[in-house]
Amino acid sequence: MKVLYIFKSSDSSTILEKMIIPQLEKETHGAEVVGLFFFADNVYFFLPENPIGEKLSRLSVKLKFFVLCCDYCCEQRGISGRLYPGIEEGCFPDVYKLAEEKGAQQVITL
Repeated sequence: MKVLYIFKSSDSSTILEKMIIPQLEKETHGAEVVGLFFFADNVYFFLPENPIGEKLSRLSVKLKFFVLCCDYCCEQRGISGRLYPGIEEGCFPDVYKLAEEKGAQQVITL
């Protein structure tokens, strides 16, 4: 199954650190992650030196999934253009296009 995750909740850091990232690193996640989309304060993960963003940036290259941060959320927080290299900013039309290109079958919001 090909999965797209949307991260909005304040629990996203725990879910990523304790569950999803370790499973992706061990390749035991059980579903093929095709993309991650981040909203609200979760876009802060992708500022340089944040360990969550560093790991996801690395894993996205290795496992070939996209990582997209809400462009409006980045703009509101004054971090637009300052994210890890390879981490894109965009909105729903971008997510839809990437999800379709990657063949997403399920969308999970956390």
